Amino acid sequence: MEKKKTILYGSLLLIECFLWGVGNPIMKIGLEVIPPLFCLSVRYILAFLIFLLFFAKKVFAQVTVKQLPAYIIIAACTAASFITSAFSLMYTTATNAGFLMSLAVIFTPFLSYFVLKAKMNKKHIFAVLMVTIGLFLLCSSGGSFQFGLGEAIALLCSVSGSCMLVFSSKYIQDMDPLVTSVMQTGFTGLFCLIFTLMFEDIPSLTSIPMVGWGVIVYLAVGCTCIAYICQNIALRHVSATYVALAFCSEPIFTAIASYFLLGEVLSARGLLGAVLIMISIVIASLLPEEVPNTVEENRLEVSAEAEL
Repeated sequence: MEKKKTILYGSLLLIECFLWGVGNPIMKIGLEVIPPLFCLSVRYILAFLIFLLFFAKKVFAQVTVKQLPAYIIIAACTAASFITSAFSLMYTTATNAGFLMSLAVIFTPFLSYFVLKAKMNKKHIFAVLMVTIGLFLLCSSGGSFQFGLGEAIALLCSVSGSCMLVFSSKYIQDMDPLVTSVMQTGFTGLFCLIFTLMFEDIPSLTSIPMVGWGVIVYLAVGCTCIAYICQNIALRHVSATYVALAFCSEPIFTAIASYFLLGEVLSARGLLGAVLIMISIVIASLLPEEVPNTVEENRLEVSAEAEL
């Protein structure tokens, strides 16, 4: 039964990775006509407004002042991840940035150990190592890495992405996944807007072509609204480490989408890396692991302690 649940919620993560993977080449097309931070700001603000259009009543009924720090922490990590991603691409190649930003799979188990007090499953070390090798083959042309400013920012991106997963996993147990997605989106949009005002000139809305608005709508609906709902539902049932491993399938979907949208061709080396990543995700899904307690399980534990 536990394996079926893992497969079910793992499928939600693959849907998210598919949406994000397709979104990468789409965003690359959009960034030719839209400044990067402005694109992020409009994406998250639009997604937040879409959420409110359908779920405002539920959000206002369930959000409490006590929960605001949790929403802010999750959103701050989310914003940091996407902002550092945009800046890293300004100072280094997409190859170096792509590999380093995907190293969240390495940082997440360690952060989970310190933040969530989750036991580190030694059996996952093999899967993590396989993912790392696969990511290098998929994202690297084989040249040596020169660690400069862009690489350092990309590394910060992977760390902040790990923090997003770990803190989401920590707080989501006591909060509604849908409400969390709405608040995460809203605060992330606010943080991105602040950075936009600091570092970019806001373009005239009429100067943005239709392709630019099409990109923003896809990113807001697919890569934000749908993707975050899938992610936050899954985090209630599988560990942050497993989520990080599943996220490593995103470069594969990116490579496929880039072939059709941008004409980019994946080398034999890249195909081998993609196979290694998928094998590692399958291995991780079959291994027993410590997953977060559900809200109901937490209540039962408290009741048991009270009886004692």
